[in-house]
Amino acid sequence: MSDLRGFAGKRLALVESMLHDAFYDGIHAARDQGCEIWLLVKGEEWYTSGRPLAEHPLGRVDKVLHVDTHDWRAVADAVSDGDGKPLVDGILSFSDYHTEATARAADHLGLPSQGLGAVRAANHKHLLRAALGDDPANVRWRLVTVLEELDEAIHHVGLPCIAKPPSEAISYGVRKCRTRDEAMAAWRELNAVRASLRGQPRPGHVLFEEYAEGVEVSVESMTVEGRTHFFGVTSKELHGTTMLEEAHSFPVALEPAVHQELLACVDRVLTAIGYRQGPAHTEVMLTADGPRVVEVNPRLPAHMISTMVADVCGTNPHLDAKLLALGMPVAPGTPGQGRTGGAAVVVLFPDRPGELTAIHGIPEAEALGVQVIPHAAPGDTVATRLDNSASVGFAYAHAATAEEALGTAREAAARIRIDTREEGR
Repeated sequence: MSDLRGFAGKRLALVESMLHDAFYDGIHAARDQGCEIWLLVKGEEWYTSGRPLAEHPLGRVDKVLHVDTHDWRAVADAVSDGDGKPLVDGILSFSDYHTEATARAADHLGLPSQGLGAVRAANHKHLLRAALGDDPANVRWRLVTVLEELDEAIHHVGLPCIAKPPSEAISYGVRKCRTRDEAMAAWRELNAVRASLRGQPRPGHVLFEEYAEGVEVSVESMTVEGRTHFFGVTSKELHGTTMLEEAHSFPVALEPAVHQELLACVDRVLTAIGYRQGPAHTEVMLTADGPRVVEVNPRLPAHMISTMVADVCGTNPHLDAKLLALGMPVAPGTPGQGRTGGAAVVVLFPDRPGELTAIHGIPEAEALGVQVIPHAAPGDTVATRLDNSASVGFAYAHAATAEEALGTAREAAARIRIDTREEGR
């Protein structure tokens, strides 16, 4: 276990936040240990849906600074004095859209960071592909910048293939293309997107990748002084015919040889991009020919995966990541040290987009011993985009094994009904 006394008297700047309780709870857990938290945000509406920030968990930090969080210079200036000396002991972001600006600001201020080059390679997926080079965990790929490059890209990567924006998150814009016509449609759709979900300009490039057939998992890790500690492997199950993540369990039971090969693969990937420190959530496809890297996320995972890690490993990845950002030592846990042998979460999606009117069946679901965590309320507009933001809550369970926990979480989720109505009706 890490020594949490390292938080006392320290000041940590957080640049934006991921959504949902696990990330908010991680902030307040650090504050409970004596750490002063400064929150830098470009705008509050991303989190509050028009409600006052004071009513939101993020409003209970020690200081809120309104800053252009897309601009690393503005971020650095906000946390430094007139002489350019940092006013904080560390700076960190778990928001995919801000980890790069944060790493650059940290390097500029001489504060601990994951490494700008590493974060940039993880965030811009074509740079990750280039960094992996001939590694067997890489896949065939092409970055298509103009329409005239599309046919050569399809010929190189083959069909079916995956099309995606090279610099997006939460599965936004990921398309499986079975034919050239579908690839063309994906190009036209994604090339027309000229801003990220957080408003950053994008050139309209589209990354086409070889489709790797297999079982997708994610590897949860914490890198300390250039050495990577592995918490374990998380299952990843997709929702219906979409590419959305619908359920997870931890830790996945794999054959020892497969497990060893998988961890060695992720270790090579993080080394290839020069990842210095901090959490990583690396998505990998287990194929008949070995592991193939899907992407690296230089942050803690969403969908309560960090909660599963905490419950199974007896550690708190949110606190460990913050300690590292403050330059303090950490001692991550391993499976078997926590309060349960396995955990699972089922993501709750509505059947159709619209105004959320009610969530039925929560008491019936919780009668099974699960925790139901809604993050949308009646009156909210939900599922307006086809990405992981379409969820309205989680059903969370733990048990002796991950498989048992997943079965319970699925049974609980089946008792829940989510009602929506078309907006304006």
